[in-house]
Amino acid sequence: MHHALQIPEILLNSFGHCYWFDSDVAALARTCRAFKEPALDVLWEELHDLSPLVRCVPEASLPSKYSIHRSLTQIEWDILRSYTRRIRSIELGADFARIDEEYFLSLFKPPTMEPLFSNVRKLHFEYPDDKYLLLATFPSLMSLDIRINDPRSFEDSLKLFAKISPSLASLSFHPYYYANIHMDRIDPKFICHWRNLQILHCIQMPLDMTTLVDLSRLPALIDLGFMLRNTLPDQISPSDSPLTFSNLKQLFLDSEFLGLVSHLLFQIRLPALTALTAYIDFRPARQDDLSLFFANVRTSGSPRTIQAPRLIQPYETSVPGDRPVLGLEDLQLYVPFSNLRYIQLDIEWKVDLTDSELLTLVSTCRVWKN
Repeated sequence: MHHALQIPEILLNSFGHCYWFDSDVAALARTCRAFKEPALDVLWEELHDLSPLVRCVPEASLPSKYSIHRSLTQIEWDILRSYTRRIRSIELGADFARIDEEYFLSLFKPPTMEPLFSNVRKLHFEYPDDKYLLLATFPSLMSLDIRINDPRSFEDSLKLFAKISPSLASLSFHPYYYANIHMDRIDPKFICHWRNLQILHCIQMPLDMTTLVDLSRLPALIDLGFMLRNTLPDQISPSDSPLTFSNLKQLFLDSEFLGLVSHLLFQIRLPALTALTAYIDFRPARQDDLSLFFANVRTSGSPRTIQAPRLIQPYETSVPGDRPVLGLEDLQLYVPFSNLRYIQLDIEWKVDLTDSELLTLVSTCRVWKN
C-alpha cells in the first residue's frame, strides 16, 4: 500500500476487499465512529435496488410495497442525501417494481437544485416497458447502459442526457433481452453531442452517414459496435472517404451480407485496430467474397495491429444452392496479418483439407508468434 495514503484512504482501501453485503462492515459503520465514514462509503458504493433508500424514511413506506403517502420533509431528504452522495454505481433490473411509480419518480426530483445522485459514475437500466423511463440528473455519469422494449420511449431521455451528463464516456443500449424491436426508428444523431465517448455499443441500431463521419472525429473513441445499414457504404461521399478512426481498437459490425462489411472497410481507415468482429445473416456465396473481405481489412490499414479477427454467421440459413468449400487458400488469407492471437471463422461452409494441406497450414501458423 502506498505510503502517501491517509488513514481514511487506507481504511477505504481495506474495506473495498470486503463483500458489499458483509455484515462486519455494516457493524463497523453502526458502532465505531472512526470507521463509520469509510465503511458507509463501501456499503453504498454500488446500489442494485432502490429499496434501501426508501427504508431510510420508514414512515413514508409500506412493508409489502414501498410507496409514498406524503411529501418528504427536509430532514428526510437530508437523510437520503447523506447516503446517495456515496453511491457510485446503480444497476436497476425489472425487480425494482417493489417501489411504486410515484415514489420512484420522486427520487429523481429533489426539492433543491442539487441532484440527489451527484456522484454516480455508472448507471444500468433494465426496463421491460416505458413507464419508468424518466432518468434523473447524473452530472458525474461516465457509463450508461440501457435495455428497453420500445425505442421511442427513451429517445427523448437520451437526448436530454447529452445535456445533463456531458462527460459520458461509455454508452450502450440494447433491446430488453429477446424483444423484437426496430432500433432503426431512432435518429442516431443525438450521439454526436457526447464529445468524450470512448465506447459506443448500439448493436441493433444502424448509424447514418452523418453520425459515422462525426464519430470518426472523436479522438477518444476506442470501441464501436453498430448495425450496418445496407445503404450506408454508398452514402459516404468522396470528400469524406476514407474515414479515419485514429484510435479505434475494437470494431463490431452486424450486417446482412459480408459484401456490405467489405464495402465499408474499403472506405475507412483503422490504424490502431486490434479486434474486428463481423456478424452476418447470410453465408458468403463465393470464395471471392471472403478474399475481398480480407483484402479490404488490409486496405483499412490494420494488418500489423489486428490480433483477433472474427467472422461469424450466428444462424444457419435456408438459402438454396451448394455450400462453398473452405480450402487451404481461404485460410491462407490470414497470413498477411502478422500479429494474430485469435481467429474465429464461423460460417456455413464445408471444410475440405487433405493431410498435406493440414501440415502446410500448421507450418504457416509459425508466422504468428503469439
